[in-house]
Amino acid sequence: MKINSVKSNLGFTRALTSQEKQRYKNETQRARQALDLGTTTATVFDFSFPTTQYDTGIGTSYSQDAQKMTEMLKTMCGINSIQLGPQGQISNYVRSPYSGTSFSLGSHLIDLTLLTQNEYGNILPVSELQNPYFHTVRQHTNVDYKHVLESDGRDKILEKAYLNFRNLSSTNPLKQEFENFKQNNSYWLERDAMFEAFSYVYDTSDISKWPDEIQYLFKDKNPNQDIINDIKNAVFSNTNINIVDYEEFIQFIADKQLKSAKEKFNRQGIDIYGDSQIGFSQKDFWAHRNVFDEKLEFGCDIGGGNYSCWSPAIDFNQLQTDAGVFLYNKFDLFFKRYDGARIDAAWQYIKPLICETKKLNGEDEIDASGNKLGVKHLPEIQIPNNGTYIIDNIILRAANNNNIPHNKILLELLGGNSWNSLDAVKGKGMNLIHITKYAKDDWGRVKYYETKTQNPSKDKYQNLKPGDYTIGAGTHDDECLLEQAENAQNRLQFLMNDLNLSYYDLNSKEKIAGAIAGELFTTKNQFLTINDIMGSQRRINTPNTKKGNWEYRVPRDYEAQYHTNLMRNKGFNYPDALSKALKAKHCDQDIINSMDYWAWLLRQNGPLTTQDADKCNPSTLIK
Repeated sequence: MKINSVKSNLGFTRALTSQEKQRYKNETQRARQALDLGTTTATVFDFSFPTTQYDTGIGTSYSQDAQKMTEMLKTMCGINSIQLGPQGQISNYVRSPYSGTSFSLGSHLIDLTLLTQNEYGNILPVSELQNPYFHTVRQHTNVDYKHVLESDGRDKILEKAYLNFRNLSSTNPLKQEFENFKQNNSYWLERDAMFEAFSYVYDTSDISKWPDEIQYLFKDKNPNQDIINDIKNAVFSNTNINIVDYEEFIQFIADKQLKSAKEKFNRQGIDIYGDSQIGFSQKDFWAHRNVFDEKLEFGCDIGGGNYSCWSPAIDFNQLQTDAGVFLYNKFDLFFKRYDGARIDAAWQYIKPLICETKKLNGEDEIDASGNKLGVKHLPEIQIPNNGTYIIDNIILRAANNNNIPHNKILLELLGGNSWNSLDAVKGKGMNLIHITKYAKDDWGRVKYYETKTQNPSKDKYQNLKPGDYTIGAGTHDDECLLEQAENAQNRLQFLMNDLNLSYYDLNSKEKIAGAIAGELFTTKNQFLTINDIMGSQRRINTPNTKKGNWEYRVPRDYEAQYHTNLMRNKGFNYPDALSKALKAKHCDQDIINSMDYWAWLLRQNGPLTTQDADKCNPSTLIK
């Protein structure tokens, strides 16, 4: 087969032309139907999205770049849903999205460039895009948290936008939207804004350093209204900005951008799943202190008789009163924002593992890995109704109130008390998350979860059926696919058996990674992390480490990088995965041949982008 030169348009692999893409979509869709596939999800944290222009050092799902990248994922990888990470406010000290706020959205996610548009009343002048803040980031594949969160950067630009917003005519639609937003979010909005105001007044967000009357302002149902009124009227001394009103404005803008982005994703045929973390921030704790237990924290067993403390724990004795209202409002807002939800450490709502923090010289005891150590609280917390109370009376009730189908609720039942939690969610229509990372011949493989017997197995996982779960090779906390493939000797035999492969098909880590990905498509619902899709060997997060986490960004030239890695067998080759699944299920040979053709074509030399492929003379392209 002869390949003619295509000058500078030729790269390392072969992107499809626009015309080929239509055939590709039709034929991969035919393969999906043959396999009876349901939801294929990409796990993409906001910070990982690329920014091709006006980069502030971090990505956001609110951006046009996010829409464009998702369009590529839908076409080339069959993605029909995106699972975002938690979108709460973080700090420069604790950057994990799982440490963020439960109600407030992070101001770091706001796409500042959108504020120049009519939809936002042009509250940011276009000239502001020449601000050095948008042009001084040099590394676009790592999050630059220092640049993102520095007070004289993003905050100053948002303050300018806020002052211009205040100067808009009272008849401007944006003003009425703001008032409606405040009214609809009164449960949490003012208190979260007041937290930021007190943080400014006392020059710290460490509430333990605030006066007692402020620390415990919301410990009672009837807080001191005089203190509340005083802080609501406070201003920044140097810019004359009302603190509370400004913070409420920030939340309004973030919420508006999230809703707009979700609508755009939905028009592409993409569902957006939010990630509801189990933990609570200091802001959540302070603003709703009456529903938390002062001494207890959510935790987990980290081995060796040690326990790690995650965050303040709600007072489970108040589940049928104030704490239940608090959790319901959290999930009700969540289901208003997203098409579905991943519920982090869902077992904590069924069989909680609660700890008391260890103290050393009066301070929290921290181990070398940064874990805040604790002692398991006894007796164990018992959730009413055999562990089903929070699931039924809070989570599912909030979902029903917002017309969220139960199968769009993904429960992370991994680790902890997961095994003991399965009975509480059986038959409720929710999806369970599973991973194959630890798979062996008799456990953890996809076929293991699909075992069908006349008599119920003692193994609860084996009583599940396709559609009861969504399965991936690993989560954001696990090794990437290529790393897993390097240590997959114990998985080779069952991969050969389950996928009808030979040793030749598994004689490199790239081929093993491809087989692990292919195995996912032998079941109904599957997910892949964005770094695995892109063929990156960088991890999103390495638990119990302090550096290098939550920093991975998709490169600006993501389409070219994706195709380059396909040639190297490192990226996610969608038709190859479909082909392996089709062969395992003995499907129609014509469909298999079609997938093999597309998988082969994507590995060939040629233009790196569809735009370049469309410019080529058809005779120069491999067929």
